Amino acid sequence: MESKNRRPSESRSIIDSACSKRYVIAIMGFIGIANAYAMRSVLSVAITEMVEDIHKTAIDPNGCPGPTKTANTTNPNAEFDWSETLQGHILGAFYYGYVFAQIPGGILAQKYGGKHVFGVGIFLTAVLTLLTPLAARIGPAYMIGVRVLEGIGEGPTIPAMNALLAQWVPINERSRIGSFVYAGNMIGTIVAQSSAGYLLKITDDNWPLVFYVCGVVGLIWYVFWNLLVYSSPSEHPTITDYELTYLERNLKGVNKNKNKLKSTPWLSMLSSGPMWGLMIGQIAHDWALFMINADLPKYMKSVMKFSIAETGVWSSMPHLLMWVFAILTGWLSDYLISNGKLGILQQRRLFSTIACIGPMLGTLAASYAGCDKIKVVALFTIGMATMGFFYSSMKVNVMDLSPNYAGPAMAMVNGVGAVAGIVSPPLIGYLIPNNTLLEWRNVFWISGGVVIVANSIYLVLASASIQWWNDPVPTCETDDGDTDL
Repeated sequence: MESKNRRPSESRSIIDSACSKRYVIAIMGFIGIANAYAMRSVLSVAITEMVEDIHKTAIDPNGCPGPTKTANTTNPNAEFDWSETLQGHILGAFYYGYVFAQIPGGILAQKYGGKHVFGVGIFLTAVLTLLTPLAARIGPAYMIGVRVLEGIGEGPTIPAMNALLAQWVPINERSRIGSFVYAGNMIGTIVAQSSAGYLLKITDDNWPLVFYVCGVVGLIWYVFWNLLVYSSPSEHPTITDYELTYLERNLKGVNKNKNKLKSTPWLSMLSSGPMWGLMIGQIAHDWALFMINADLPKYMKSVMKFSIAETGVWSSMPHLLMWVFAILTGWLSDYLISNGKLGILQQRRLFSTIACIGPMLGTLAASYAGCDKIKVVALFTIGMATMGFFYSSMKVNVMDLSPNYAGPAMAMVNGVGAVAGIVSPPLIGYLIPNNTLLEWRNVFWISGGVVIVANSIYLVLASASIQWWNDPVPTCETDDGDTDL
């Protein structure tokens, strides 16, 4: 769409700065991502009270002391007799739909803009979250079906957000704003897990309530999203002259007229080494993150013997510090790049490596810390905090490669990474039939191996240059450009 005819102001006022539309986009995107992850992850806490705790019969010689259990003494209101393996399939079912919806979501975001694709995805997930208690009571097959549909609803959200940010965020603010927006996943997880634990405690384990609260919040957000957000600066009716001109001059690699863009270059993307590096590297991040999101509450309750309220609070602590690190490292990244301390590619590689090694060391160390609850929580929290480095490195790397096709490109990267969500929950359920400490330790060793191998491949193939397939006509910028210094 052609830009509006506007003249830039002589100087930028304080009001202009405070009301910058790209910051409104960032804040609403942050809240939207938080809603998405809250609705996705609330089940990981609620399921500990939904299911009768009658499957563990083996005595764990390395286990932590806790109350003596008989059948269903953990929660008299638990309604379901689901095995650990079935619980793993229910938790992982989300990612079947999530992976399936990535490419269609990227195509829709490319064609119709990020605003509506992102918003409708969150709206559908909110409706399905409200239906989750009903589905669970009808039967596990229906529960799995609803989780798959939730995944389809959320699948387009990350590609759509990436397409939206590519239209709104200049390169010198990319790490800072990108890490802020995507850090919403940590806040969403923190709020969902801690508030779910608290609600379950004060309502005598009324587990359907946690789904109703998350669903209603998502619907309220959707109303404000439609009122405040636009897919590109040129579409925004109240953007200032200064900001529009500033963005037009600083959105590197973005074609302002989408009618001149060729069709999405899927084959070119699939033949691109940097794209394969990103797709495989995303597996490293997603494997570690999904393991913590879905299974840390079970570890805290089953191995460490935390109460449900404690489980919700302490399981959310790693996400809280991860969020702090994501925000701080976003600012640090832009500082290091803007002041020539690191090249863009150097920063992407260094920060992504920290984001992989830290969680691996933290989770392994926690499994060797015995039953010292403070030490275990501290090690999990510090280890997972380093994952905050991911959001200003690998997460924004797609926009480095292709601002014009950021939505479809992110769909490919996010879709491949989300396969970890399909594989890891059922695999973990299979590996922990008795929820013993040694079983969990094996899980952490396997996860550490997956993370290291995937990140190593990313380091070899990574790039930070705009790729040749980004533009409708060839450009002189190649993979050996200055941005890779």
